[in-house]
Amino acid sequence: MRKSIFTDFFCLCAAVFISAVICIGSVLLLVSEEHYKSNRFNYLSVKSETVINTVRGTFAENGGLNPAKLSEALAPLSDILDTDITLTDSDGVALVCSEASPCSHTDKKIDEQAISRITEDGTVELSSLNGYYDKNVFVFAENIDIGGNTYVILISLRSNTLTSHMISLVIALVISSALILSAAFAIIYIASMRLLSPIREMTIAAKRFGEGDFSEKLRVTDDNELGYLATTLNDMASSLEQNEETRKSFISNVSHELKTPMTTIGGFVDGILDGTIPESQHRHYMKIVSAEVGRLSRLVRSMLNISKYEAGELKLSTEDFDILPIILQTLTSFEKNIDEKNIDIQINDADGCRINADPDLTGQVVYNLVENAVKFVNKGGYIRFSFGRDGDMCSVSIRNSGDGLKKKEISRVFDRFYKTDESRGIDPGGVGLGLSIVSSIIKLHNGRIVVSSEPNQYTEFTFSLRKADTDRR
Repeated sequence: MRKSIFTDFFCLCAAVFISAVICIGSVLLLVSEEHYKSNRFNYLSVKSETVINTVRGTFAENGGLNPAKLSEALAPLSDILDTDITLTDSDGVALVCSEASPCSHTDKKIDEQAISRITEDGTVELSSLNGYYDKNVFVFAENIDIGGNTYVILISLRSNTLTSHMISLVIALVISSALILSAAFAIIYIASMRLLSPIREMTIAAKRFGEGDFSEKLRVTDDNELGYLATTLNDMASSLEQNEETRKSFISNVSHELKTPMTTIGGFVDGILDGTIPESQHRHYMKIVSAEVGRLSRLVRSMLNISKYEAGELKLSTEDFDILPIILQTLTSFEKNIDEKNIDIQINDADGCRINADPDLTGQVVYNLVENAVKFVNKGGYIRFSFGRDGDMCSVSIRNSGDGLKKKEISRVFDRFYKTDESRGIDPGGVGLGLSIVSSIIKLHNGRIVVSSEPNQYTEFTFSLRKADTDRR
């Protein structure tokens, strides 16, 4: 059977409270016992003076020991003080007792060691004096000299109220402890339920999030660790929801991007095979099929690169190199398009800059950005390359004139399969993965990339990579 946090927490708190009550109760009992004994001792010590004076007075009145007269004098005093009073000789044999005749102590003898122990300092002791009394009692003993003879006076409380006092105290402690523990358990239960209720809600919500239901978020009511945890779970749910939307969008986009060229390829191939397309047009349509195959190949290659990046399989092989030759080589690849659009290529700071990065991946970044610039630059416009240095970083800016980007488009240009309205018309064969790959590669290098644009003026991408090690020395 699975144990709940509530059960563990409740049992722990209950154990702590019970242990505390037991410890406090034990200390109170010990303190109370000692306090009670102290009171009894003090009482006998104070009253002993009255008893001794009475004994001396009786001896003086009767010219010596008169057991009958002494017993008669001690009896009312014994009742008033609630004590038993006994007079023994120096050997410990009982001579006179305040009890009614016959006295149970007459002819009893107290052990000499017991007498010497209790009379040594005139202290009070809880003792039976080695069997002289039937049970342990509070007893005071003192030696007195009368008429040249040594006697011992024993004064003991008649009833041993310590036991009844401790029993009463234990009963009171048990009742009060039961009431305290009942109240404590009720408070613990309510506090536990209140404390663990958000955890239950979080558990239910986490299960709901795991099943893909993000419709309802957790209510954050406390500004503490639980509130922070609830906020974190909500953030996680939002992230999962966004990832789920991205996944659905990704599948939808991939399906669409794959379906369109495959439908085209399938249609033209079937037309050629069944004779619908005349032989004279076979070459024309085969060129279209080849272009669509190339489009599929680029899509698959781009998707593989992104998958490798996300899986951590895209490894860097960095070295120091000058980025300008890569830019020039890339421009050569687009020479035909540049000439057709009559684009003015501008390179500020012909020395460029040396960086420490992966040459192949950096080449792909430059290629994708230049390809983008060539696609969307206006006829007769310009593409400008600028270089900058900031601390340990070297930046490369690629700006092209043209319609530029809208504000709502700037924040999404690096999203997978995202294509602006303009790009859909200018580049219907594009798949919207180029800038996403660029962003992934820059992040892999721990670099930065930003985009800025002014409508109807320009669009500029600036990426920053670490300077070459030789330039940082």
